[in-house]
Amino acid sequence: MRYAIAIAPPPTAPLWHQGSQWLGRDACSGQILARPCFRGIDPERLEELTRTSARYGFHAALVPPFRLALPWSEVDLLKGMDDFTARQGPFSLSALEIALFSSRFCLRPGEHHPGLQTLAAHAIRAFDRFRTPLTPGELARGKAAMLSGQEKRNLEIWGHPYVFEQFRFYFTLTAPMGEGREMERIHAALVETFGPLLAAPLPIDALCLFVAADGGEPMRCQYRFPFPPFSSEPEERIHHAPQVLQKNLYPRHQCHSA
Repeated sequence: MRYAIAIAPPPTAPLWHQGSQWLGRDACSGQILARPCFRGIDPERLEELTRTSARYGFHAALVPPFRLALPWSEVDLLKGMDDFTARQGPFSLSALEIALFSSRFCLRPGEHHPGLQTLAAHAIRAFDRFRTPLTPGELARGKAAMLSGQEKRNLEIWGHPYVFEQFRFYFTLTAPMGEGREMERIHAALVETFGPLLAAPLPIDALCLFVAADGGEPMRCQYRFPFPPFSSEPEERIHHAPQVLQKNLYPRHQCHSA
């Protein structure tokens, strides 16, 4: 099994609906969705551009996909997520924007947010014990990419090059693209799809666990751990009442139906 820890809107949120529709797949339900049609864009080409992102689902990863190291089990990982999220507090990001990152279109915050960077750094450190180290082949393939010296060290130590100061928060929407008319059309389609939603702040109030079987299976958003809201007493936190969608292993986490 492979796991990823990520930020994702709840399945009832308009942003989740639009993101899933754009990718052609709902990672909570596993349902394949009909992509919208856009003038001047071949549907088969749009499917090709979104195929990889659709396999991962609409989310922004804090801890990229990993396999569990022995002797940990999925139950241990769920308990670790419950403990970790119990110590977090909710906050919001500024409005998202459509942008290019490594030639891929994505949604990302318009402004740097130190709290988000801190959350991501803490998550990388907290969950590293659960991660199976990269194999020599995986490490070699990672180092074959255009990485800085620090990014290569991150890959060796943490299993991913873009952590800590190199971390960037984004929802991937396409494969890499070259400049030209196609890029302009895809950008216009993204504005049409996401434009009405981008002015609203993005709440960061839960972590999601995405899970996939080995062998290239698509990732599913199977568990959602809400952050406890702050109470009127600064040193206290209020725990959410149990919200059960399928099973309830821990008192605060929600399990999406299969």
